[in-house]
Amino acid sequence: MTFRTPLFRIPPLRRTVGAAALAAALVAGLTACDLFAPQDTLDIEEASVGSSATVGDVFVGNAVLVTSDGGSTANLVVTLVNQGGDTQQVEIAPSGGGSISVSLDPRDTRQLGDPPDDESLVSGLDAAPGSLTTVTVTSGGESVGLQVPVVTGALPPYGTLTPAP
Repeated sequence: MTFRTPLFRIPPLRRTVGAAALAAALVAGLTACDLFAPQDTLDIEEASVGSSATVGDVFVGNAVLVTSDGGSTANLVVTLVNQGGDTQQVEIAPSGGGSISVSLDPRDTRQLGDPPDDESLVSGLDAAPGSLTTVTVTSGGESVGLQVPVVTGALPPYGTLTPAP
């Protein structure tokens, strides 16, 4: 014969201690999973075609040159972010092509090339589609040479980004 004690007959202190122990065990069990599992946020990998870098206070994101059928004119598609508190002058110079100058206000974000316009067009480019070309980005007295891919509008995401013929 088994005797069961009703819950209301257990002293309140024992119930409180038991509930606290159970809660502590649950919290420890549910939050300790990151002790053994790798954290994917520590190693960020870009899932894009373009190249990115930081030059001084300016972040250069996902830079790519889009050309139409291997022409010498390309559209530079890039996102520039001024992470500093001062206005930044950014000079972007693809090898073999003309340079682009952009002024960024503090904490400003600027996207070039979407849609293509005179500010984002590079003429005299000597790189073929499918290759990489060096694009030098200068800001705040620092320079970085990015290896930027040259693509055509044949790829679906870049179809609307080709320069006008």
